[in-house]
Amino acid sequence: MNRKFQSSALAALAGIGAGAAIMYLLDPGRGARRRHRVADKARSFVRSGARDVRDATVNARNHAAGAVHEARARFEDEQVPDDLLVDRVRSQLGHHVDHPRAIQVFADHGTVVLTGTVPPDEIEPAVKAAESVRGVECVENRLSAGDPERATTTTA
Repeated sequence: MNRKFQSSALAALAGIGAGAAIMYLLDPGRGARRRHRVADKARSFVRSGARDVRDATVNARNHAAGAVHEARARFEDEQVPDDLLVDRVRSQLGHHVDHPRAIQVFADHGTVVLTGTVPPDEIEPAVKAAESVRGVECVENRLSAGDPERATTTTA
């Protein structure tokens, strides 16, 4: 096909489409309702787009504020209460190991003790995750390798 035929065919299809749209919207019986629906959809689209932009802006601002806070905190020598330190370590473990509930976490003045039975391939990630937590000065690894689902404690 030559380009002249393609462009004229495309123009004809565009004309047919435009004519159909005009007929659809200017129909004496249902055209008013259709025009209102199109206008409502356009307003809804603009509102949702503005909401999405606003949400993305707030999200970016919150991330920037968090990064600034983290950077400042790295330079401060803060004493983290033991219960907060345990919560931070447990939260971090949940991101790095598949069985975080199998690990017991204890803290004493910046020293964190990890105990429990976990799969062998999760021991190193658990220790590294605990070491990365702000406020942790030392990690004592008392984790044992095994199947956490088979490890049970019996009480007499």
